[in-house]
Amino acid sequence: MNQILEYSSNKNSGGSSSGSDKIVRIFAIILIIFALCFIGIGGYGFIKKNKSALTANTNEPTQAKITIEENDTTAIIRVSHDKAIEKIIYSWDNDKETTDKVNGSSEREIEVQLPAGQHTLNVKVVDVDGVETSYKKTITSENGTDIVNPVIEISVTEEKKIKITATDETEIAYVTYKWNDEEEERVDVSEDDKKKIEFEIDILKGNNDLTVVAVDANNRTTTESKAFAGVTKPEVKITVSADKKSVNIICTHENGLEEIKFNVNGTDIPVTLPEGNPKDANFDYNNLPEGNVTVKVTAKSIDGTTTEATEEIVPDESEETLNENIKINIVKSETDSTKAILSADYSEGIKEVLLNVNDVDYTVTLPEENPKNTSIELPLVQGNNRITLTIIGTDDTRNVKIEEIPGE
Repeated sequence: MNQILEYSSNKNSGGSSSGSDKIVRIFAIILIIFALCFIGIGGYGFIKKNKSALTANTNEPTQAKITIEENDTTAIIRVSHDKAIEKIIYSWDNDKETTDKVNGSSEREIEVQLPAGQHTLNVKVVDVDGVETSYKKTITSENGTDIVNPVIEISVTEEKKIKITATDETEIAYVTYKWNDEEEERVDVSEDDKKKIEFEIDILKGNNDLTVVAVDANNRTTTESKAFAGVTKPEVKITVSADKKSVNIICTHENGLEEIKFNVNGTDIPVTLPEGNPKDANFDYNNLPEGNVTVKVTAKSIDGTTTEATEEIVPDESEETLNENIKINIVKSETDSTKAILSADYSEGIKEVLLNVNDVDYTVTLPEENPKNTSIELPLVQGNNRITLTIIGTDDTRNVKIEEIPGE
């Protein structure tokens, strides 16, 4: 019995030791796995952090430092960088750019002339890695130089003329223009506006090249060239009959007529053209009034070109004998140069006074019935004043006097 008990006791003791070893080994494996996980998580965080820092450094390159110092007539551009500078580009008002090759230096100073007036200086710095830094500054200078070229505008007006406008921010000097290879025509600036020259010229028939050159007071030059397909104006012919009581009107245009306007002594007379924009139109007018008559004809083509013709019709003295006893005088006022003095004397009495100035008729009221003399004070317009004064006596005789007096 004792032997059996002892054997049994040893057997149980050995089984207990084997189970403890298994537990220890399993616990050790769990610790190892936990340690490996902890190391992996820490390493992943470290790598991620370093990768973010590297990306941040790559996306944010350093920029150049740019300053601009203003002097009386110049500006100094100062550039510094922690890298080598490849080039510096600068311009006024985004106009023509100037490039300065730096050739690897990290610092640079550039002196530029200041333009007159208010302008913006734009600066761009490019380093050796191709990274750009931009800077701009608006500067106003009273003592700067003229660095801006004149500006030319060429347009076509509603009257089918070429309008040329040249301007400069300081002072324009003159403009020249020429067709094709012909001789240049020159237009100088006026005293009224030193910054602008504006004028109109006719378009030549056919295909032609127009060249316009504008020069400012500092000899800065701008040239513009433009091609034009010129169109012709209508032709107008007015023929007065021998007795001066009717007129014949002929209007023509190679592409067709759109409209004809007819006017007698300021009164419009309707003119109806045949349908289809005819290339020529011919009509008579047989109801001209007595005395001095002004006939105006305006013809417009389908191309939009216009021609205006005027005919002054004065009765012949042989047709109507003038009464030289009716004295008429037309002179500029000695006391007021903006006026003319018109006077008339007739011993038989003055029945009526007819006045026409620059083809416009005016009504004259006599101070009393059939006076023997009368005087009119007439304001003059600027330019030419064509004055026609007709005096009719109580005996129905008349006298006419025409004078041209310049107005101021």
